[in-house]
Amino acid sequence: MLTRDNEKLDTLCQTKFTAVYQYSINTSDAEGHPVSDSIRLALQVGDGVWKTWTYERYLFQQLRDGEIGDDHFWFMHNEALMHIATTTVGYPEGKTVTLESIPPFQYEVTEDMEIPTWNMVEGSDSVCGYLCQKANGKFRDKTWNVLYAEDIPTVAGPWKLQGLPGLITYAADDEGIHTFKLIGIYQETAPITYSAGSFVSEFSIEERRMRKTVKPYMKATREKMQKQKKTVFGNRIYLTNPMFYMAGAKEILHVGQKGGNYQFVGGLYVPDKAHKYQPLELK
Repeated sequence: MLTRDNEKLDTLCQTKFTAVYQYSINTSDAEGHPVSDSIRLALQVGDGVWKTWTYERYLFQQLRDGEIGDDHFWFMHNEALMHIATTTVGYPEGKTVTLESIPPFQYEVTEDMEIPTWNMVEGSDSVCGYLCQKANGKFRDKTWNVLYAEDIPTVAGPWKLQGLPGLITYAADDEGIHTFKLIGIYQETAPITYSAGSFVSEFSIEERRMRKTVKPYMKATREKMQKQKKTVFGNRIYLTNPMFYMAGAKEILHVGQKGGNYQFVGGLYVPDKAHKYQPLELK
């Protein structure tokens, strides 16, 4: 398919439904004060393939960007603060592909699909009008307490959480840092897409105008990506100066649109100050 900007995207399959989650992180700001960051995520569920990404980017692709509002930067700000990745499970078959950003680059990480080890827990609860059963399990050194709805037949869940006999409607780690909560479901048929590169706008000095280009993703292993994120985002200097690790680097492709609390580097949003990095995976 083609987007409104003629970006070519591969269609992997069609959705059976799209679930919308409120994802929050309890962390601290650059001054050490407790803060809670939040953003909406869209989980597009198809046959054997599902994709989690920001709800606003999903709306934009569905040509429903009028629902985002006039200020398009608020969700980009939270997206950058929370280090939101795009995760596609089941493509290629048996694999999980994650698109990660460490400005000025975007990385494609391909790994074997891994299902958490779940234990069923007595009791039930209701989420978004659905009766849900309880479970808990461990995934990459984090313990997750979840609810799942057997009335929604899928093994999918937000991010990389999966493998229960019904949609995962709620998930929280036992440290109380990360929480995913279902807030709505669209029964719709829409394409689940994938692109081999990011579509960015950069100023061409030669042409003296903005030019849209496709930048291929850099390839990385999950282990290398985890180490790089910890090195960059986990550095104490990153909190007050997210640009510190790029000072003088030749890899900076373009810096522009500097404002009161953000700038763009290589087409990616970078806030002037960050929040403490809270990884979803500990190994």
